[in-house]
Amino acid sequence: MQTKLGVEFEIDFAHTLKDHPKCGKPHGHTAKIIIEVAGDVKKGDTYQDNMVMDFHEMKTTCWDVIKDLDHTNLNDMFDFPTSENIAMWIFDNLKERIPISSVKFFEGSNKYCEITK
Repeated sequence: MQTKLGVEFEIDFAHTLKDHPKCGKPHGHTAKIIIEVAGDVKKGDTYQDNMVMDFHEMKTTCWDVIKDLDHTNLNDMFDFPTSENIAMWIFDNLKERIPISSVKFFEGSNKYCEITK
């Protein structure tokens, strides 16, 4: 049976979207990031067999990537720091490390982008 686990993070960042009518000036956001992994639970003899992934390992691995975005001017990392590009960057930097199934990147509280496997 396929099972999903998720962890949430909150970061603050600044960016400017070149030539955008509203976001063309430097400004900041608080972003919520939800990362999900998916897999089968095998029901074996160890606790590792009975989970998709350990939550502590998942949070630590994800934060190791996400921390590079926190309190940063994202124009130093991206030509166009849109929600789509940021979410794809997170997904791409985690896909070899965890069984990632999706990244949701909320820019503020009511707008988000989701990247799925």
